[in-house]
Amino acid sequence: MKGLFIINPSSGKQNNQAKALQAMHELLTDKVIKEASVFYTRGKDDAKERAYAARKEEYDFIVAAGGDGTVNEVVSGLHMSGSGIPVAIMPSGTTNDFASSVGISPTSYCLYNLIKDRNAVAADIGRFNEKQYFLNVAAGGILSDVAHSVSIEAKTYLGKAAYIANGIGTVFKNGLRTTPLLYEMDGQREIIETFFFILANSKSVGGFSRIGAEAKINDGYMDLCIVKKVDPLNVLPLLIQIQTGTHVHNKYVEYRYVRDLKIMPAEGTGEFHLDCDGEYAGELPLHAEVVQGGVNLLLPAQNDKTERILEQA
Repeated sequence: MKGLFIINPSSGKQNNQAKALQAMHELLTDKVIKEASVFYTRGKDDAKERAYAARKEEYDFIVAAGGDGTVNEVVSGLHMSGSGIPVAIMPSGTTNDFASSVGISPTSYCLYNLIKDRNAVAADIGRFNEKQYFLNVAAGGILSDVAHSVSIEAKTYLGKAAYIANGIGTVFKNGLRTTPLLYEMDGQREIIETFFFILANSKSVGGFSRIGAEAKINDGYMDLCIVKKVDPLNVLPLLIQIQTGTHVHNKYVEYRYVRDLKIMPAEGTGEFHLDCDGEYAGELPLHAEVVQGGVNLLLPAQNDKTERILEQA
């Protein structure tokens, strides 16, 4: 087997990048793989362009070592090329939401076994406004504002705590202001006063490990979770429910399964920022579609977390 290791040296946790190289050397030493190439990214779209250029006759797998943004680029490049090369994730960002949801740990041992076992799953991805793709989430509202107001230094040194602290500060600063948005969910239209929304492919978003409580990565649907206008006295109970994954029937939450989603500003709507796999993605309108089986992922074998995120045949 031959592998390509795409490594983002600027993502949050450099020691995890070293673990990717450690796994590579162990795979070569044990003759699990015959050859390996390493590509270091230097800027935006480097990972996407390198993954796009990879050919199946050259590589049997690709490793994406970085945060959610790096993983997004590799997945996007592979889907756009149509090569079908499976990708293994070595998480080294701040929250690593997708990797956490599917049972991938940031260790050389886990990466070694992902490649050795070659347990490939055809996973869904989302198409975002015709031009972009996402593996884990498209979101809008306060979650996007929080994610993009946290400094790189805070992300590096505080990790998930940076998001939580900044989130609390943002809520107190802005209050519980909602925005009327027009949703078209598989053809069904509805205006909903929105605090924030997430369109999730996995259970974990922004460090909330169960916000996409019922998500499966291969069922042909994305899970849409809309938090509506919340009574201030019910904010804390709702946050607790989100943490435990019991919020899906809360009266302040709209939870749907969708294949095709359009979100447009209602009359008088101001700015409403969007996020695509952790990267700022402009403002409304949004059009997202499910691309079923859009990428082949190497996932842990015989892992409870992995089994819970898969739709069983």
